[in-house]
Amino acid sequence: MKILLKGFGSIGRRHCSNLIQLGYHDIVIVSSKSDLGAEFNSFPKFPSLEEALEAHEFTHAFICSPTAFHIIDLKKILGAGIQAVYLEKPVSHNFESLADITPLLTIKANVVVGFDLHFDPGLLKVKDLIDSNRIGQIYSANSFVGQYLPDWRPYEDHRFGMSASVEKGGGVMLDLVHEFDYLRWLLGKPKKVASFYQTNPQLEIETEDVADVLIQFENGINSTIHLDYHQRRLIRFCLITGENGTIKWDLAERKVILTNFDQSLEEYDFSNFERNDRYLQIIDSFLNNPRDSRLTSLKDGVTSLKMVLSAKQACNEERLIEIK
Repeated sequence: MKILLKGFGSIGRRHCSNLIQLGYHDIVIVSSKSDLGAEFNSFPKFPSLEEALEAHEFTHAFICSPTAFHIIDLKKILGAGIQAVYLEKPVSHNFESLADITPLLTIKANVVVGFDLHFDPGLLKVKDLIDSNRIGQIYSANSFVGQYLPDWRPYEDHRFGMSASVEKGGGVMLDLVHEFDYLRWLLGKPKKVASFYQTNPQLEIETEDVADVLIQFENGINSTIHLDYHQRRLIRFCLITGENGTIKWDLAERKVILTNFDQSLEEYDFSNFERNDRYLQIIDSFLNNPRDSRLTSLKDGVTSLKMVLSAKQACNEERLIEIK
C-alpha cells in the first residue's frame, strides 16, 4: 500500500501516527507546514495535492483537510484513479460540489466517511441492544453533547481555527455531526427536521455555538439533539426510550445502562477502552476489511450532512424541513 495523507492538523497527525503504529510507513503527506515534527519529517512532503499526485501513484488516500475543502480534494483524488479514500467527517459544508464527484465514483470506488464512533464499544452495545429488541418499540431518542471550544485544541487560538469560520465549514452542528450520524445509524432514515441555533459573542467566533434540533424519522421515532461549545466538562450521552425500557449511552463516562421494564438495571462498563482505540480500528478496517458494517459509506455520510444542513435551513426559514 502507498498512502496519501492530505492535511496535517490534529486529525491528520493522529491518523499518520496510527498508521505508523499499525505498521504502515509508505506515506506521503500534503501540508503547507514547513515542520511536521520529528516523528513525521522523514516522510515525503508536498505543499499541494497536485504535486503529490504527479510524483507518486497511490493505492489509498486520507482526506484530513478543513471541511470546506473535502469535496475539492475528493474530486482530485478520485480523478487521479485512487479507488480507496478515507474522507474525514463531515462530507462537506454544503451541497454545491457534490454532483461533481458522481461521474468519478466507479464501481470499484470505496469512499469511507470517518465516523469513528461506530467503533466505540458503548455505542456498539447500544446498537446490539436495539437490534435484539431489548426495549421493544422505540419511542424517542435524546442526545446531548457539549464541550468548551477553547479546550478542544489548547495549542491553538480557537478564534482562528476551523470551528470558528463559516467559510471553512465550522460551527457546532458540523463539528459535532457525529450525533446526527449515529442517530441515523441506530434509528433509520430521517424524515423531517426543525431547529433553533444561536451565535453568541462570548467565544468571539462567527459560527453557531449552541443548537437544539428536533428530528422525526420515517419509522415515527422522535429525537432531539442538543449541541454546544460551552460545557466546561465534556458531556456526551444519548437516552433511548422504548416500550420495555430505556438505554443510556454515556461516552464521557464510558458506560451503557439498560433500565428494564421491571426497573432492574444492567450496567456495561467500557472504561478500559481508550479513545484512540476506535481510530486504530476504523483505519484498520478501511485498509483491510472494507466490507466492515461499521464503516460509513459516502451515501450515508451525505444523509448525515443533509440532516445538518436541513436543520440550519429550518432555523433560518423558521419552518419544518423535509429531508429528501
